Amino acid sequence: MKKLIFALALLLMVIVGCNRSKENPNEVTVETYTLNDSVFLENEYGQDYSRYYIYLELPITKNDSLRQNIMEWMLEPGTEDYVAFFNADKNRFFAEEGDEPESEFNGSYALLEQTDSYVTYIADGYSYTGGAHPMPWYYGITFSKLDGSVLGYDMFDDNAFDAPEPLIELISNNIREQYFDKINNEEEEYLFEPDDFFPLPTNQPWVESDSIVFCYGPFEIAPYAAGMPLCKISIKDLQPYLSEKGKSLLNN
Repeated sequence: MKKLIFALALLLMVIVGCNRSKENPNEVTVETYTLNDSVFLENEYGQDYSRYYIYLELPITKNDSLRQNIMEWMLEPGTEDYVAFFNADKNRFFAEEGDEPESEFNGSYALLEQTDSYVTYIADGYSYTGGAHPMPWYYGITFSKLDGSVLGYDMFDDNAFDAPEPLIELISNNIREQYFDKINNEEEEYLFEPDDFFPLPTNQPWVESDSIVFCYGPFEIAPYAAGMPLCKISIKDLQPYLSEKGKSLLNN
C-alpha cells in the first residue's frame, strides 16, 4: 500500500513538473500596488484634504519586451522604479495642481483580459483641481504578445481610411446607436457636428473580447455632459479592414 501511495505521489510530481515546463512564457499575471496619500489644506476658500490615489496591476511575465512596454505605458520610457515614479508624481500634484482644498487625483491601471496573442489593459480615473467638475479619463490599450508593441490603429489596413473612410462611417453609426441614442434621442443637443462623420478618436482603439473598442475623450465630439462616447464593433464586422498584423493577432 505504501509503495502504491509513493508511486502515485511520484506520478503527481512528474505531471506537475510537465505542466510547469509547458507554461506559456507570454502569460501575464499581476502584482498590485497602491499609493494613497492626502494633505490637509486651509485657505481663504475653505479647508479640506487634497488627495492622491493610484492603483496598479503590475505585469509579471517571462516576455521581457511585453513587460517593459506595459511598464513604460504606466510610467514613462526608461523608468522601472514605479514606487519612486508615483511618489514623485504625488509630490508634484500636491505642489502644483492639488494645492487647494478638495483637490483630488484618482487613477488605476488594470489588466482587463488576455489571449495567447495579446493583452489588454484599462486606464481609468479622474483629476479634480477646482472648477465645476473633475476631468475624467477612460481608455484601453492592447499589447501584442509577439513583440510587445501596441496594437492600435495599425490593426487596420489603408483601405479602412481611404475615401469614403469606411472605418469612420462604422464608428459614427455605431456610436450613435450604442451611445447617443441611449442618452437622448435629440442627438443635436449633444454632438458638436451632428450631421457629419466624426473624426477618429484621439485614443488608440483596443481589443475587448470579440470586439474592438473606440472611445472619445471629453469634449472631442460632444460637451462634457455627454461623458466619454464609446462604441464596440465586432471583429467580424471589421474583418475587411484589418491589416496583416491585425489579422495575425485577432484571428486565432
